Amino acid sequence: MIVAPDAHAFSPAGRARALERLGSETFDLLVIGGGITGAGVARSAALRGWSVALVEKADFASGTSSRSSKIVHGGLRYLEYGHFLLVRESARERAVLKRIAPHLVHPLPFLYPVFEGESLVKVRAGLTVFDFLADVDDDEKHENLTPDEVRQRLPGLRDPLKGGVGFLEYITDDARLTMENALSAAVHGAAVANWTRMVELGFEDGRVTGATVEDSLTGTRTDVDARLVVNATGSWAESVLESSGLPIRHPLIPSKGIHILLSAERLPIRGATFLRTSSGKRGLAMRRGDYVYVGTTDDVYSGSLDTPRATRSDVGEVLGMVQDCFPDQGLDYEDVLATWAGIRPLVEERGKTTRDTSREDEAWEEPNGLITVVGGKLTTYRRMAVRVLEIAQESLGRPSSDADELDATVPLPGWTRGADDPHAVEEKTAAAFRARGVDASTAARVAWLYGSQTDVLLEFGDEDPGWLEPLGPGVPALRGEVRLAVDQEMAMTLADFMDRRAALLLFSEDHGLAGTEAAADIMAQRLGWSPDRRGEELERYGVLALEHGLPVQ
Repeated sequence: MIVAPDAHAFSPAGRARALERLGSETFDLLVIGGGITGAGVARSAALRGWSVALVEKADFASGTSSRSSKIVHGGLRYLEYGHFLLVRESARERAVLKRIAPHLVHPLPFLYPVFEGESLVKVRAGLTVFDFLADVDDDEKHENLTPDEVRQRLPGLRDPLKGGVGFLEYITDDARLTMENALSAAVHGAAVANWTRMVELGFEDGRVTGATVEDSLTGTRTDVDARLVVNATGSWAESVLESSGLPIRHPLIPSKGIHILLSAERLPIRGATFLRTSSGKRGLAMRRGDYVYVGTTDDVYSGSLDTPRATRSDVGEVLGMVQDCFPDQGLDYEDVLATWAGIRPLVEERGKTTRDTSREDEAWEEPNGLITVVGGKLTTYRRMAVRVLEIAQESLGRPSSDADELDATVPLPGWTRGADDPHAVEEKTAAAFRARGVDASTAARVAWLYGSQTDVLLEFGDEDPGWLEPLGPGVPALRGEVRLAVDQEMAMTLADFMDRRAALLLFSEDHGLAGTEAAADIMAQRLGWSPDRRGEELERYGVLALEHGLPVQ
């Protein structure tokens, strides 16, 4: 395949060019794992001026990084464990992400309701400490609320209620945040390819010198040479080490967290809230568009890392929490529209439960040439990357630029001009789509999700109005989103688009199944799929949709 030098980095041709580079260059850094940690490391290293390769065995964020609580938060709950430095770092990283990705980091008012038997004074004092550690602006500091004010935002909340505290956090689309970090790495020179798995590490005189990788779509294998390799595979980090007979300095304890999705009509809360049942069980409920999702469990997990799924028991646990907190809503299993499960790669702390285990990260080099990074959380991914590259610097020397400063200032690719007021930008963008005949709910979703890529969608519509037609009956998405995902976002499978680019698997009626035929047609035409491949993609997505609905057992 002859690849045009000006091909978009995340187009099919751009991916082909990245795969060619893997076999023809010696990289400073080969990053294995395209979740938020690996994407962040690759971006940070590329911004430093190092030569970088990033490979992911499936799609970007196809593991834990698309199955989180989808919030960029300051870590308020970590205060009770005394993790003040983690709270401070989380809160300050939240401010960084607001600056470099305002199109993906949306303000979400949070509530902390306080019931009889709890100390309202203690909660308010905790929020005061949080405001100090987070160094928040005056207009974002917490506010004390009366019981009536709490109920205005959380109708139907259980009694006896003493009051509450309101404060500001942020919601994101975790999969797109990950994809844009990977794209940013590519824009700054990295060779980036999804659906490219690491087969085995390469060694020379006991030092890791690269890896053999395989294009999962063609079966082609390539030897990649690198001065350093970063094992950023999250929950799979131990298996990467074990497969090469390497020691595991910091053992992991996988913890499964699940969420359930409800209609906002059935649970009409505003913003988000901490939940606390009458028995003391805690969770979170968050509003996203026409939906509210609730989580999460925190249980030791021993199943397949590739296919964690919510069980009926998991759903019952989370649903029971909602029923206890909102007893008058009459919510039951039939109200559960979707479910998802993710595995937290926690660093084991003997004697502690998974809930009490710290979310701090660990990174180390052993043997020479291989850096492994584990733990951490979505909000602090950038600081995790900086810590990894501080280790890398010992072997690679000082970089050509100050990544810590660049990481915190260079915007992600979807950043929009005028983003000092993201809400106004969204409103203006939604109005532009409505003016072209797009219905209001779809226009609002597109404006919320795509940032500056909405300009590309509008250009598609100006070229051919058919690109702004609905993807399917009742599906709040546009045909042009499929073209965008293939041409500029490295979507190589139907699930790449439906789940991790357009968020339709989790946040649309019946998992967006009414739009899959049209989406498959567009992808088949642009990627050259055979009729058999198209059918296989539809079948696989149908199974995926079933697995993310209400489990039968």
